[in-house]
Order: sequence, then structure tokens, then C-alpha cells
Amino acid sequence: MPDCNYAKVPGDVFTDLWRIGRIDEMNMGSNAMKAKWVNDYEWWYFKEFDIPKAMVGKQIRLQFDGVDFACDVYLNGTYLGNHEGMFSDFSFDITQLVKLTTKQDPKDNNYLAVRLQPAVRNISLANGRKYRWHGDYNQNIVPTGIWQPVKLVATGLSRITDVYVKPALLKKGATVEVEVELENISGNIQQIETSVVLTGKNFRSENYTATLKGELKPGVHKLAATIKIPDAKLWWPWDMGEQNLYQAEVTIRNSDGDFQDMESVTFGVREVKMAMNPGWTKEEVRNPWTVMINGQRHFVRSGTWGGPPDMFTGRTTEDTYRELIRLAKEANINNLRIFNWHPLEIPLFYELCNEAGITVWQDVGMMNNFILKDESLKKKAFDEVVCAMKQRRNHPCNIIIEGSEEILFINSEPQRRYQWDFVVELGDTLKKYTDLHYIPTSPLSSHHALTVGQLRHESAHPHGVHYGVGNFFMEDYYPEQHYAAIPELAVTSCPSVESIRKFIPEDELWPPKPSWGYHWADLDILQAHNYEVFGEDYTNRGMEEFVNATQIAQGTYFQYAMELYRTRKPKMSAVCFCHFILNSPDFKWATVDYYLQPKKSHYFIKKAYQPLLVTLQYERRRWMPGEEFKGKLWVVNDFMKGFEGCKAEIKIMNNAREVIEKQSVDWGNISPDSSKEMMSLAFKVPGKMDDKFYVEIEMTDKTGNKVSANDYMLLVGDQKAALEVYKRYGQKSRERKNKYGNSTFRYFPGLFDNRKSLEVEWLDVK
Repeated sequence: MPDCNYAKVPGDVFTDLWRIGRIDEMNMGSNAMKAKWVNDYEWWYFKEFDIPKAMVGKQIRLQFDGVDFACDVYLNGTYLGNHEGMFSDFSFDITQLVKLTTKQDPKDNNYLAVRLQPAVRNISLANGRKYRWHGDYNQNIVPTGIWQPVKLVATGLSRITDVYVKPALLKKGATVEVEVELENISGNIQQIETSVVLTGKNFRSENYTATLKGELKPGVHKLAATIKIPDAKLWWPWDMGEQNLYQAEVTIRNSDGDFQDMESVTFGVREVKMAMNPGWTKEEVRNPWTVMINGQRHFVRSGTWGGPPDMFTGRTTEDTYRELIRLAKEANINNLRIFNWHPLEIPLFYELCNEAGITVWQDVGMMNNFILKDESLKKKAFDEVVCAMKQRRNHPCNIIIEGSEEILFINSEPQRRYQWDFVVELGDTLKKYTDLHYIPTSPLSSHHALTVGQLRHESAHPHGVHYGVGNFFMEDYYPEQHYAAIPELAVTSCPSVESIRKFIPEDELWPPKPSWGYHWADLDILQAHNYEVFGEDYTNRGMEEFVNATQIAQGTYFQYAMELYRTRKPKMSAVCFCHFILNSPDFKWATVDYYLQPKKSHYFIKKAYQPLLVTLQYERRRWMPGEEFKGKLWVVNDFMKGFEGCKAEIKIMNNAREVIEKQSVDWGNISPDSSKEMMSLAFKVPGKMDDKFYVEIEMTDKTGNKVSANDYMLLVGDQKAALEVYKRYGQKSRERKNKYGNSTFRYFPGLFDNRKSLEVEWLDVK
């Protein structure tokens, strides 16, 4: 063995180097810039091992569950082969190469060597086989490593290569088809017996069994058994029912009864279908956007999972995943969307979503960059996606498969058409391997998508308040977005001061200096959003007040948009904010930061995503003193149950949060799975210019239990005058961008004109 340092698998190269002191903490300041050299080198991983006694006499395979991105594998000096693609598993038959421990040979006498090739730099060469690492985050370095487990697997001459469980609901009970893919690795026909046992995993149940006997010719073959479960317990999202999980255990034996192989798969008995959203014409929407689970509507209240929890996967723990899924459920999220700037997740993620009742909208494959017209690369991408889909298709949490993210956002119309045809063909390929609904890309109603024949009201990413900052207030923008689904809705904010101190050097904390720019702080946008929400931008208030204001502003945008879109149910059937988490410490989209600390916006999500939601809808946030405020109160119910004898108590409070008016209203019964306007709300706006006023609503049922509550901060001010000021923020921001470019270093002009000071230059709109 060569002289090596300690490494951990699963893990990544950067974490291993940081652990031994070869590179500095990558997240601190701009240290990642100093670690770019890592991607220029190949990295060798070595492992000494012996063969367990239980494996002696069996067929032994060396299995890799995932390597990012390309590697060569050697065992005992023999080259086994190479592999490219981070999402596909691969294995080698090492039966004839391994050495068994004897009296003459010591333990650990097998030597495994894995050469990680230098990191891929051109994403077009890896499209479909690696995620887009250079999106909004850590674009300076390319993740690389053995990011999933490496295993020794022992079987007989017949082995199981795949198990696919396909439940189907009946009027009473369900049937479960278990499709088993087997490989006979001998040169002779084998007589085998395959037994399938279904049993409850997280509840007690009977065992439901099937046995298949027959001959297995050399090579790969499929067989299937269909088993009826008369009293099947269904799997539901958490806000619709229980998360009942079953286990399918498949065992094969030869004609002598000798064990050959066994595979265990967790699944749920659930049916996923899609339905058209009511209220649209066929000229407006042609695709189904309503998710029906077990015959009931599942309104998708989603957040973007910008994972993995750490870009450097060697740092991520099971506890981290568990805490994040807990926080998602705490925020009333019932779906997580993984789009292709982030990798498909490890098995633990899907297992936790199964248990928590959180559904998953899963992108597979292609990113928003040029797809090369190369048939070899196309085949590799399709093969990779099929492998990834087969690995994940048994998880009941998966409900939608999407082929790409913003893949049509390119200027070349011929290339755009090619990319559209590419992801459509990918979907046709996946139909052979899963019955889940496939969406070619998101969004489907951008002006780019219209050029390839898509319709105007399918889906959109309404990011106008961010990328069009200073053009309009949220009340003028979000209501004009009329789509069947909103798969992505983004606003930024800062993490807490406590978190910022962990990745920004002390001498750059406040006022912000270039390390803020390195971690993607869009300071003009944060400043302008603070003004829109509060009437001041908080740049003169100190770090903590500025940071807190950005989090509340983010939450206010999300609350306004998501509650509005939920009232449009069932015409609109899904909304997803961007993001729930991100994989690096930053000043970007996440509502739970890299250090697992919820931002204040997290709790706005929690309010806006209540399954039973009481919401105040209003046309503007600023009202003149003494003016009559006019709004409407709605109730949205995503539960499958109704609520009887409901009452609402409404409080109007002045700037000092003193109650100046109170109303109590009988609302009667709330129907299941419904959205309804309950009443108009009008009152005289209290206070003077630049004050705030507040509205609180609490709804109780017939027993007096609080079933929903919400609250709003509004402003006493001149809407038109404030909009003119806000537009000046936008104008100044665009002038800066035109002068210094799009980089978030543009907020520090001293970097460009050799000033001594590298402090932020805040927008001055006076």
C-alpha cells in the first residue's frame, strides 16, 4: 500500500483534504478559490480488506452505489474497468480475483484501488450524468468523490438485479405486482424457486406470499408475481392520511434448496394519477397538473430541496437529513421538489420522505445548458437516467418525474427545439420503467417554451420580484401570474448573524465586504426588498436589524404569493417556493440555512402552508391614514375532512399593536378540499404616515379549538409615491449592473477601481 492519509467513504475529496489540513475550511470567506487546484488532479483511494467467511464459496461482486464522476478500479493489481456518471451504480465480478484469508496469508490481504479522474469541467459532456454544480452556488469548484457506499455482495450462481413493486387499488383492497429481474451468471440452465413475501413494515399485518418455480437460462430475465392484499392499508401524504409502509422480501433458491440471493424493498400501497385542472380551456392548458393520490386531490405545497444538505457530501450526516425533514413538515410542506441544479438524493432522503408523508417532485437528467448533438452522449445520458429512475421508483413518496430544469432558456431557436425533442424522447424512454407522470421541463409557459408549441398557462417560474427588482410591487406582480402550477418562486434573504459569523471573516462582517459577494449576496435586491416591505431599507440600522429585515421581507413575499395562489384552488394545483434549503452557506434563497437554522421566513411559510388556511387577500400593502382598508377573507382547506361550526375573530391593531377594532363572525361549516371567499373586510386605517398596522385572524371550530390563525403587517403610506422610490432602487441597481457586470462582486466598487476601501456601496435613491 502507498503512504496515504485517512479518507472516509462515502464522502468527497474536498472534505478528506480539509480533514487532514491540506486545504482550509472551504466555506470561510473566499477560501474555496484557493482549493480550485484540487480539480486539476486525479485522486487515488485505497482499501485493504479480507473476505468474510460467510462469503467463501459464493459469487462475489464489488458494488459501487455512486462515484462522482469518473473512475478506474483496480483489485490486487488487476484492472477491473472504469465508470462515468454519478447517479448510476456499477459492479464487478471479483470471484476469481479475491484472496481468501489462510494461515499463510494475513487478514486484509486484498487491495482495492480507485482512481478518481480529474473533475469534469464542461457540464455539456456530463449532462444527465451529473448535476449543474455551477448554478447560483460555489461555482469555483467541482464536487468529486466516492459519494455513495462501496460494498461486497455475495450470491449464488443466480442473483437478483432488480425488484419493481407495482401496487394497484381495487374497490376492496389492492393487488401488488412484484416484478423481479434475475441473472443466471453460470453457463447452464438453473432450476430456481423464487418466493415473495409482503408484510407490513411499520404496522402489524399478515404475510402475503407467492412462490414461482422454473428454469432460469443463462443471462438476465424477468418474472412477476401478483399478490392480492384484501385489507390493504394505504400510504398517504401526511395531511391526507397515514404513512403505511410494506416490505417486499424476494428470495431465490436453487433446486437443492440452497440460498442464492435475497432482496428487500420498502413500498407503499398508493395510486398516483393526474387530472386536468378545472377552469382552463384546451387552448390555455393541455397538460394535467392536479395530482390525485388514492383518488383524492393532493394540492402540492412544495419547497425546493437545494440539496444535498452539504455540497461536500462527506460532511453530511443522517441526523442532518432527519432534522431537515422534520423542519419541512414543521413548515407544513407536503412536497419537496429536487430540480437539476442539485443531484438526485441518497436512499435515506426518500426513506425519510416515505415515513414523513412528504411527496417528491423529482427532476432527472438535463440542466439548462446546451445539449450537444452527440448520439453517444445522448445514449449515456438516457442510460444514466433510467438507472437512477429504477433505483428510486419503489418509493411511494415519488409522485412526479421531470426531465429538465429551464432547459429552453436559450436564444437559439433550432437548439431550443432540439433540446425540447431531447427531453420529450427521454420521457418516452422512461415510460418503460415507471408509470409516474412525466413533465419534460419546467417551466412550460415561458416565452421560450411558447416557441416550441407550449401553451400560455401551464406552468411558470415567477421570479419577477427578484430579477425585475424595482419595476413593480408584489401586489402588482403576483396576481397577474395565471398558471395551472407554479413549480418555482424565488426570493432571497440573509441567514442569521450567528450563521454569517461562521462563514464570513470577522473583518468583513459589517459593513459588508467582498466575502459577502463571494457568497452571492444580492445586496441591491436585499436593500430594495427591505424598502418595499418596511418603507425603509435598513442599511443604516446595523447588521442584525438589516439581516432580520431581509428574512421578514422574504417571508412577506412568500406569504403574499402562496396564499393568493392557494385561493385559486382547484384551478391552480401546485406552488413551490425556492428554496427550502441550499447546499452551501450563502445569502440566497433558502428559508432554512446551511447550519440548519430556520430563518424568520420559515415561519411565514408555516403560516401560508397551513392545510386549513384562513387568509386575508388585499390589493395593496400601503394605505393612507384614515382611508378605508378593503380586503377579503378566504378559507382554503386541503384536508379531506370538513370543519363544522367555525367562527372567526378578527383584530385590527395600530402601530403600537393595540387592538382598536375587533370582529367576531360565524362562518359555519368548511367543506373538505375546498377554497372559498368568506367575507369582505373593511375598516378605517389607523395611525399616521410611516406607521404600521396589523391584522390578526383566528378561526375556531364548533368545540372552540383553534383550527387556523394568521397575521399581517401593513403600512400607512402613499402607495404611488412609495412605488416611485422603489423604481429608483431598480434604476440605480441596473445602472450598477451595466457598469460592473452581473457578478455579486459589483456591490464593492473598490475591487474595480483600486480604491482603498472594499466596503459595500449601498444604493442611494435620494
